[in-house]
Amino acid sequence: MSSLSGYDSDAIGFESVSQSKRLETSTSTQTSEYGESGVGSQTNFTKDCGSTASPSDLNAQEDVLKEYPPPGLNAFLRKVLPGVLEQLDQNDREMLYNSSDSDEEETVTAKLFQEMKTNKDTPGLGSGDHQLASILSLSWSSAGNSIAVSIGQTQHERWCEHEGLIRVYTVRRTAGDKLVHSIDITEKNCVTVVKYHPSVAALLAYATSSGEVVLCNLRDSGNVNEGMQLTSPAGCHGGRSVSALLWADASLAHMFLTMQIQNTGKRRGASDQILISAGSDGTINVWQVNANLKIFENVVSYALNGSKKVPAPDISCFDFIKSYPLRPSEEKVADDVFVVGSKAGGLLLCRVKTAQPLLESKMADPVYDVLDSHGTCVLDVAFSLQRPGIFASVSIDSELRVYDINQGSPLKVICLDTPVSCMSWLPNNPCVLVLGQARAEKHLVRLLNVSGGRAVPVEGLTGAGTVTAVAVNQSGSCRIAAGDSECNLRIWELPARRIRLSPEDLEF
Repeated sequence: MSSLSGYDSDAIGFESVSQSKRLETSTSTQTSEYGESGVGSQTNFTKDCGSTASPSDLNAQEDVLKEYPPPGLNAFLRKVLPGVLEQLDQNDREMLYNSSDSDEEETVTAKLFQEMKTNKDTPGLGSGDHQLASILSLSWSSAGNSIAVSIGQTQHERWCEHEGLIRVYTVRRTAGDKLVHSIDITEKNCVTVVKYHPSVAALLAYATSSGEVVLCNLRDSGNVNEGMQLTSPAGCHGGRSVSALLWADASLAHMFLTMQIQNTGKRRGASDQILISAGSDGTINVWQVNANLKIFENVVSYALNGSKKVPAPDISCFDFIKSYPLRPSEEKVADDVFVVGSKAGGLLLCRVKTAQPLLESKMADPVYDVLDSHGTCVLDVAFSLQRPGIFASVSIDSELRVYDINQGSPLKVICLDTPVSCMSWLPNNPCVLVLGQARAEKHLVRLLNVSGGRAVPVEGLTGAGTVTAVAVNQSGSCRIAAGDSECNLRIWELPARRIRLSPEDLEF
C-alpha cells in the first residue's frame, strides 16, 4: 500500500448535509489568580465552551437527516474506487513476485529428508554384462506416503537375462515419519518403469523389458506376488521392452472407456481405469483395467507410422496433453493430442483415433504431424501442468526444447551446460523443470526456469554420481526423489513457494 501515496487524482468533494449557515463561534478559557501559603494552595478554573450546532439544526427536515448515502457520495465512489482497486491489484502482484526488497533472486535451500541404499541386502541383484544394478524408475503414490523403486540393468547386450525387483517404501510413524522398506515385488526380467495411479493409492502398474504390462493391487500387500497381479496378454508389444507407462486422467479415461463400450457393448464398471503403454516396437496400447473385477483388456492399439512405408520408431517416451475444463473458450485446446519421442530424436504429434473395423494384422496410425526433431535420443517429454498445449522435451545431448502443439518449430531451444538424464515439471510452478544430472560432480538435481532459460538458485541438492530417475510429489510438502546408477535413493524437501517468479516467467 506504500505506493498509494503516489496515485494522482483530481480533488473531489460533496456538500454538507446541513443547509443553514452559521456565524463562527469561539471558545475561551479563563484561569483565576491564585495565592500560595505555607499550608496549602487552591486553583480555580472556569471554561466557556461553544458548539457549532444551532437550534435550527435540530428542526431540520426529517428526510434530509435520514437520507443515506449523503448526496454526491455514490458519484464520488464511482469515480475514485476503480483507481483504488487497480492500485491494490498492482501492489498484490508486486508482493507476489517480489519476496524481498532486494533485486537479487533469493536462494532457496532444500533439506535432505532421507537417503537410502536400496540394494544393500541384495548387492548382486541384476548384476551382469559387467554392470552393476541401477535405479531404473521411481513413482510416488497419490498421497505421497509411499514410493516405488525399480532396480535393474539400464542396458542389455542382446536381451534381458536379469531378475527385476520393485521395492516399495512407506512412511511409518514408528520410524519417525521416515520411509521404511515394506514390500518387494520380483520379476523374471528387469522392470523398466513403475507408475502409481494418480488418485487410487493401492494401484501400481509396471512394465518389463520383455514387453509385459502388470497391474498390482497393493491393498493386500501380503499377497502381492500371489494372485494380486493382472498381466497383459502375451506379445502385446512384440516381446520388446516397454519404455513408458501413463495412467489416463478422468477426461481421457472417459474418452477411451466410451470407445470400449461402443466396441464391445459392455457396461462400464465404477472402478474401471485406463492404462497406456508404449513399446520399443513402435506401438502404443490402451488398456481397460479393473483390479477388483480382474479385467485387463485392450481398448485400442496404435502403430506409429503404420500407414506409411517407413520404419516404426523406437519409442522412448510419450505424454498426453492435460485437460483444462475450466479454461475460457479462447484458451481451449484439443484434449485428444499426445506427443511421442523416439530414440532417433523424432517428435511425433498424434491424435486419439476411435476404433474402426480393422483387419487383425493392422492397427490405427495416430500420427498427424512431425515436429522439428532433436539430433539424438529424446529422453523425456512432458506437457505443462498449467499452460495448455505447451510441452518440454530433453535429449541425450543436453538440449532442452519447449514446443507449442500449434506450430512445428520449438518456442525455445536451451543448450544446457551439463549432461542431463531425466526431467519432471515442478508442480505449482508453471515454468520450472527438475533436471536429473548425469555424471554430476556437485549437484545431482537442478531446477531450471524454462521461460527465462536460467537456473533457479537452490542449495542442498548436492551429491556426486549419475541420476537415472527423478520423481516429484506435491502432497503437502514438495518432495523430490532422485535415484542414481549405484542404487542410492535421495529425497529432498523443497520450499517451492519461496521460488521467486516474475510476471514475464508466466509467458513462454
